[in-house]
This record gives sequence, C-alpha cells and structure tokens, in this order.
Amino acid sequence: MNLINKKFETLDDLNKKIFEELLAVLKTDCSPCFILSGGNSPRPLFRRISQHKEYFKKTIFLMSDERIVETEDSESNEGEFLRLSNITKDNFISLHSKEIIQKLNDISSYDLAVLGMGDDGHFASIFPDCLNTSEAINSQNNIISFEDEHLNFSRISLSLNEILKAKKIILIASSKNKQTILSDNKGLPVHHLLNKSSNKIFTFSCD
Repeated sequence: MNLINKKFETLDDLNKKIFEELLAVLKTDCSPCFILSGGNSPRPLFRRISQHKEYFKKTIFLMSDERIVETEDSESNEGEFLRLSNITKDNFISLHSKEIIQKLNDISSYDLAVLGMGDDGHFASIFPDCLNTSEAINSQNNIISFEDEHLNFSRISLSLNEILKAKKIILIASSKNKQTILSDNKGLPVHHLLNKSSNKIFTFSCD
C-alpha cells in the first residue's frame, strides 16, 4: 500500500492543517458532518474550533468513540470536545444517545473523519484482542460496545464500517513508534482501516 503521508514539525502545525481541511469542506458544504477523535493529539484542533466557532453553526460533530462515563467526567471524549470547542449540543451527536443507531443510519456519509491511533495499533476504541474486535472490523453494525476486563473503561465505538462512510479520513500518527506500526502490517485494527480505505486515507505525522 502506498500511503500518502504528510509530515509536520509540530503537533500544533498538524492540527492547524486539519482545521484548514474542515474549512475547505465548509466551502463546498454548508452543513457538513465530521467525525473527530478523542485523546491528546486533537486538543489543539478543538481549541481552534472554539476560536472560530461562528464557522460551524450548521456543522454536525460526533466522536469516533467514547468511554462509558458521564459527559462531565474528565475521561469523557465527548465532554472534553464540548468543553474545549464550545460547540453547542445542537451541533453534536452523542454516542450515549438512546437513538444513536437511528441517528447514524440517517447519515449517508461523513465529509471528514479525523482519527487517532494507539501504540497497540488501535483506532477509535477498536482494540486488538477484545471480544468484539472482529465484529467492529467486519460487521455492518454501526456502533459496537466493548466491556473487556483488561480495558480501563467500558467503551462504545463507531465500527470500521461506519467510519468508512467518510469521504476522506485523516489518521494522526503522532510519534515515530506509531509511524513504524503503520508500515509493519501485522493485522492490527489500524491495518484493517488502512487496507479498507486506501483510496481516501491520509496519514498526518509529527515526531
């Protein structure tokens, strides 16, 4: 696979470019839908969205995955995004929603998905060696629950099938170790993502 990789000097530069990607979508679609990742890497992006939130009045955001905690909890991906971005809940789809399956079914495509990855090769909350890993990678279901004891939290995650509804995917590889994992295809979840989205995925990296 010939991955298209864009390398940046700093994580802030990387997130600035992702923000520019969001703005580029807004030029062609006034009411886009974006999937965003939780974790440390996209925090500068969330803050930049807050500084320019007037651009996103008709935008819908949702997270790629969430821990089963209250949104006010510091471990909540959704809570962190809402706090840092100052996006209103009217512009946000929560994975905790009782109607989440129907809401996702109503979305025909996402304009952009921004995903992170872990040193174990996971993306979203699709970890290696979980009971539902295969289902998350191979099934047509749009959302998957993970309750494995070795995870620090029970989690819900968009499936790979749901993420592949994105017209374009940016995968953040924010360390040399993560970049090495991408080039060494050992059947980890992130490799399934790469193999199934090769025509529309871009990796953004920094050391």
